[in-house]
Amino acid sequence: MNHGKACAPARSPACPPSRSRAGLIRPESIHPALWRASSFHTPQQATVSTGFAQLDRELPGQGWPVGSLTELAYDQPGIGEVNLLRPAMNQLTERHIVLVHPPGEPCIHCCVNWQIDWRRLLLIAPRSADDALWAAEQILRHDSRAILLCWASLVPAAALRRLHLAARDGGSLFFLLRPASTLRQPSIAPLRLRLRPTAQGLALSIAKRQGPTCNTPVSIPLYPHSRGIDHVSLDLPGLPHPRSGRPHSRLAK
Repeated sequence: MNHGKACAPARSPACPPSRSRAGLIRPESIHPALWRASSFHTPQQATVSTGFAQLDRELPGQGWPVGSLTELAYDQPGIGEVNLLRPAMNQLTERHIVLVHPPGEPCIHCCVNWQIDWRRLLLIAPRSADDALWAAEQILRHDSRAILLCWASLVPAAALRRLHLAARDGGSLFFLLRPASTLRQPSIAPLRLRLRPTAQGLALSIAKRQGPTCNTPVSIPLYPHSRGIDHVSLDLPGLPHPRSGRPHSRLAK
């Protein structure tokens, strides 16, 4: 930045950048995409509470960003990643819940237990990963009232950018669920979280956010009444499906 030109009388801006009480220029007054690394960025888009106060405190805007790409990374699916989003789903009752390329079919009994109207669910099972990304992009561009969950592994940088821009322009609540190994790759997503299972829920590590580094995992009690049993995936391949009349696992509630 050429400060000499900025201060010259003939080139002085009509609305100079605002300053904090300490006399520092506020980055967002220069450009809305700028923020100071020691503090949270003030998001331009709306947010919806995660339903967990301890997590809201760690996110810019105090919740999940609407109209943005959010990445959730895990070692294996079925550890509670959908349950984590249940409070947001219950707040936005007028929106469809679209599942693109999920690792398994949604459980209607879980929807009932979670007080989610199963008629809001739309399941898309594409034949390939490329088709899944294409379907997700079309939903983001044409359904601004969607809550979109898309499971994908290898996503090219150009596709990530298109998805993020489509979410921004359309205003959907968008989550891309990916293997934890993808966190080693750069991403345009403003928010990236690593999910690890615990006996009573999840431990979330914030890998990327528009704000200061978060070095302490956030504990989310998805199953506060659990007696500390081992938390295992319900979607592991090769496991037999529950027989008719068999009680549902506590982890599915």
